[in-house]
Parts: sequence; C-alpha cells; structure tokens
Amino acid sequence: MDIKSVVVHGDTYDQALEKGVELLGVTRNDVIVEVIEEGQCVMDVVLKPYKLLIKAKQDEVLDIYVTENKMQAYGKLIPAIGGNSLTYKDVLDILQKKGIIFGIDYDAIKQMLDNREYNREILIAQGQPVQNGQDGDIKYYIEIDKKATPKINDDGSVDYYHLDLIENVNQGQLLATIIPPTPGIPGKNVLGQDINSRPGKPVRLSKGKNVYTSDDELSLFAAIDGKVELINNKLHVYSVYEVKGNVDNSTGDIDFVGNVIISGNVLSGFSVKAGGNIKVNGVVEGATLIARGDIVLKNGMQGMGKGYIQAEGNVVSRFIENGTVVSRGNVLSEAIMHSNIKSGGRIQVGGRKGLIVGGQVKATSGITAMTVGSPMATSTVMEVGVDPSIKEEYLLIKKSLDENITGYNKAQQALSIIESLEKMNGEGSLPPKKQVIKLKALNIKNESKSKIDDLKYKLSKLEDAMIGTGNAKINVRKMVYPGVIISIGNTSLHVRDDIEFVTFKNVNGEIVHTSFEG
Repeated sequence: MDIKSVVVHGDTYDQALEKGVELLGVTRNDVIVEVIEEGQCVMDVVLKPYKLLIKAKQDEVLDIYVTENKMQAYGKLIPAIGGNSLTYKDVLDILQKKGIIFGIDYDAIKQMLDNREYNREILIAQGQPVQNGQDGDIKYYIEIDKKATPKINDDGSVDYYHLDLIENVNQGQLLATIIPPTPGIPGKNVLGQDINSRPGKPVRLSKGKNVYTSDDELSLFAAIDGKVELINNKLHVYSVYEVKGNVDNSTGDIDFVGNVIISGNVLSGFSVKAGGNIKVNGVVEGATLIARGDIVLKNGMQGMGKGYIQAEGNVVSRFIENGTVVSRGNVLSEAIMHSNIKSGGRIQVGGRKGLIVGGQVKATSGITAMTVGSPMATSTVMEVGVDPSIKEEYLLIKKSLDENITGYNKAQQALSIIESLEKMNGEGSLPPKKQVIKLKALNIKNESKSKIDDLKYKLSKLEDAMIGTGNAKINVRKMVYPGVIISIGNTSLHVRDDIEFVTFKNVNGEIVHTSFEG
C-alpha cells in the first residue's frame, strides 16, 4: 500500500526529514514538510526532538468512471499536493488510454479544468442512444368497427330496425394502406462500440374475398360492391346472404362467412353461423346463433331452455326468454326472463317493460334495467365488474393450480421418505421398485413445478385484468324485489326488501345502494 504521509521524530530537522523521506520511498524534492514541533538542543544535548509531518507530493489526478451500460463516462478531478496540474492534453490522453473515444464533451472538460472543479463527478462523455424502428401500421379508409346503436322512440319503444351495421363499399374503392416498419438507427457507446437497433415489427393485413392489392401489396381495394369486414387480419368484401323465409328443413343449418339476414323465424334444432352479423326479423326458438359480429333479433328469442346465442359483437333483441346469450359486446333488450346472459360490455334493458326476472345476468361494465325480480321473490342473479369469460377462465386455472400444488406436495413427501431410506441403508441401496418410484416422483415434482409457475403467471395476468372492476354499477329505475342477488366484483348482496329507484355499487369492498344515477 502506498504511504502518502508520515509523522517522524529526529534529534535534528535533517535527521527527521531523512527518516521521513526513507519511509515514503521518495527524494527530498518530492515531499512537503510541515514542522509540528520545533526541536531544542543545548551543548549537543537534545532537550526536545523535532516532530515533522512529511507528505509525498502528488500530481493532479482525473478519476474516470464509466457506467455499466457504457453509455456515460464521468470524470472527477482530484487536487494536486505540491505536484503538477493536468493539462487539457493530459485529460485527452487519459481518456484515450481508458478507451473512451466517442461522444466526448470537450467543452465540459475545458470548463472543469478552467474552474478546477474538484471532487465532483462531471459528465465528460455521452454515447449515442439506439433508436429502435417504428412498428408498421395500418391506415383504414373505411369504418371497420361499427356498433349497433338502437334508437329510442318518443313513445319509449326501442327501434331495432335501423342499426346501420353495414359498411358499404364500391368496386375499386381504397380500403386500407399498410405503412411499413422502419429499420431503426444503431447507437454507439463511449467506447465506440456499436449498439444494434431493433427494427420495427411489420403488421399483417391480408386480402380476403373480393379484395385485391396494389403492385407493391401495400394498398387494398374492393373488387366488388358490397360490405367490407375485417376477420382474422383479412379484409373481405361480402354480399349479404338472405333467407326469405324461415330457417327450417327447407334450408338446413346455415354457415356463411358474411352477414346473414333472415326474414322469418329460426326454428328449434337449427343453427345459423355467420362470419359477420346476423339479423332475424322473426322469432328465434330453441336454436343456435353464432356470429363474429352483432346479432339483432327484431322480435326476440323464445329459447325453450335450448336456445343459444353467441356473438363477438353486440346482441340486440326485443325479448330473451328461457335462453342463453354470450356476447363480447353489449346486450340490449326490453325484457330478459329466466335466461343466462353473459356480456363483455353492458347489459341494457329498457323500453316499456325493462324487465329482468329469473336466471343469471352477468356483465363486465354494468347493468341498467327498469324492474328486476318479481313480487314472488323469483331468484335472480345480477353480476357486474368482472368479464364473465375471464372469471370462468380464472376459476379453471385456479382449480388446475390447486391440483398441481397437491401433486407437487405429494411427490415431495414421497421423495423425502425415499431419501430417508437411502440415508439409513447407504447410497445406492434402493431396490429397483423404489428407484422407479423415486424417478416417477421426481418427474411429477418437476412437471408440477413447471406448471405451477406457468399457472401462477396466468393467474396474475387474469387478476390484473380484473383490477378496477369495482367501478361497474347496477342501475334500476323502478323496482328491485326480494330474491335478487347483486354481485359486484367479489362482493355479493342478497336483497331482502323492495328497493325503488336505486343504483348498486361497490364502495371499499362493500356493496351499497344509492338513489338511481342513470
């Protein structure tokens, strides 16, 4: 270890100085001497020795610190002790020896030397940050996400006819343009090393039925007059499939990639599947309707316990009775009776009746109705605040997680017993059957551990998706009868008495009801 200073004693000044120089390993010209105590000598008799503080001279030092990512270099100037000061050229030579060759702030270095800013870290080199490429994008020239917006008439009835669901396009019309990604700009650190940039991700939009592309395949055009739809990242232009009468034995089941319009009824036992929207002017009985878009029933559904409707978009129906509806969008009706409804958006029951009675009605964003339940205390469940599909997936994953944890614990217990036997009988003493059991237990433990980690990750993602759902509300303009169960998020309330003109909401984990908020 280098010694920078020493305190020495000597009969004379020179004797003390010589001793200090020797201890420091330098010459007399390389030290600074401070007399701590003057010596005294009478008649060659030393009454008091000299006491000296001897410091080795030090030149001015530049301490260099490079950040872990090598994107910044800082310099700290340490003052000289009787030594030489650094020059501008000295500093540049130091940086060169340290390998710092890029992004040097010459003005900062000059200012540091001019002001002699000691013992303070100063940014003296800055790398060039990488600029990742921009992802590709799509510019649409048509409306691809039309929503059903029924009109409320002056008399309070709901107009389910003019929903403006069809986006009409003409032959040759420009539908969309693909904007390519950019490659990005590489960066460079203070050591002059290149940092590769990440190119932008391209977007995928393919031409579907009745669509053609430009020569560079970046623009898409309609090949016919019709309705445009985006399905699985493909643009299609469809003509509408129309059934003039009922869906029955004369038509069989319908499976069409575009929109379906049915002027009559859909009879029990038949199914209608559409890649777009479904509109039924008559009544849907115990049938199945599945659409990637919206489903609109001019009259309604008399499901007879077998009717099933599934839509990626909204479901609009005058009434729903004894049926099941699963919608990623909103559900709008004048009456829902003894049915199971699941909505990824809102459930709105209005018009003259605005009635929900019996069954289970679940929506992510909220429920609005005129009357809920009946004077006969009909069991009616209303749930908001959690996407029903997410909640079902959460429960399934939670069950699987519990099963894997149980399997892991049992395998761990088996391994502990086998390891105890090995310790008692000596290494390698297990009989073949026990070795097979050990190997099986190890496999189960490892597989369960891997599944547990994966399931916990999935659960955390689903829990994130369920956060903040307490803002959802249930609004009832007229009456809520006893027998109704209100659930918001993970909290439930059983209605015991008649409640009028009410809004239910979750406040700090407790369901409260206030005056109707609309």
